[in-house]
Amino acid sequence: MKKLNLFSILTACAMVFSLSFVACGNGETEKSDEEKKDLLLDMEDEVMQVHDEVMPLTNELRGAANQLRAYLQERGEELDDATRDEINDLIERLEEADGNMFDWMGEWADTDRDNFDFEEAEEYYRDQKEEIDEIAEDMRSSLDEAKMFLSNLNQRDEADDQ
Repeated sequence: MKKLNLFSILTACAMVFSLSFVACGNGETEKSDEEKKDLLLDMEDEVMQVHDEVMPLTNELRGAANQLRAYLQERGEELDDATRDEINDLIERLEEADGNMFDWMGEWADTDRDNFDFEEAEEYYRDQKEEIDEIAEDMRSSLDEAKMFLSNLNQRDEADDQ
């Protein structure tokens, strides 16, 4: 067996220590103020991109809710209770999705993001991205469901009229 000399032992210990230090650290160097600013601007842009994508759907949400209300008013007495309940549930979902978007926009506008430190801002934008993604999904799914339901009602009415 080979004898280890003191230099080999110290070298091995130094390597283990340095590898442990790198492995335990987060591996990131401190970001400059400019990098932090750019990161936060990118995060804000991601949030606003989702908002801008789904904001136009608010008119469609209201339109679908109005169509369902009109259908209930015109033909509500002909419908069974389950169908009337389903229409009312859809109207409620559409209105809630629309309201959630406007509530989110109000909170966004009222938040003084300029006074956040980097960590607070980063967490805020992360939370806002998650929240606007949920709102967007709810808007899309409730609108899709209402459109499908209206289409099925129209097809059923056309078949009944023949």
